[in-house]
Amino acid sequence: MHASLPQYVALLRRVADDLERTARSGPSRAELQKAPVLMQWSLAQGGMPVLVGIVNGHPRLGPGPIRTSPVFHVSDDRTWARTLSRWYRLGTPTSELFRSRN
Repeated sequence: MHASLPQYVALLRRVADDLERTARSGPSRAELQKAPVLMQWSLAQGGMPVLVGIVNGHPRLGPGPIRTSPVFHVSDDRTWARTLSRWYRLGTPTSELFRSRN
């Protein structure tokens, strides 16, 4: 499904509002509790940066591998991210999995 220009503008406005609020206080506990969890994740390049990983609890997709919509922010502690479409809670990144095996 492709968004129309007005829908895309509304999505971008929502992301900008969320990021502005997040700069002050971070996402709310409720937002993070309902956010899907992305495990074994990494940052990837498409046309824009995206996250790839194994998702659980996504409202439209079943559990399994995904590529997110463009990512706009990953928290400094790497516990959450905001993409164009939604918040994600972040589990262990792929880089940590490789590091722990060596």
